[in-house]
Amino acid sequence: VLIHTIRSEIASCSERAYPSLPIANAKNLLFLDSEGSVLKFAQSRGWSAQDGRIYFPEQEQEMMLGEKDILVTSGTVIENTLGYARELETIV
Repeated sequence: VLIHTIRSEIASCSERAYPSLPIANAKNLLFLDSEGSVLKFAQSRGWSAQDGRIYFPEQEQEMMLGEKDILVTSGTVIENTLGYARELETIV
């Protein structure tokens, strides 16, 4: 159970960190016994394998949503900071 959980976490982090990985590196990284087991694991996660590499699916939508969240949050922080500055100015 522990190795499965660790493998799943490493896979999730790898998807976000890299556009692709060589199959040999993925084998070591995911603690798998053979390249065939890497290909099975990749298929179960929806990854594609070509030319000796594992390619992770594009996550552009997630990245765009994350950027929108950052813009909304930064706007809120700016509004709050300006409000605090006005209140401080009124007090002083």
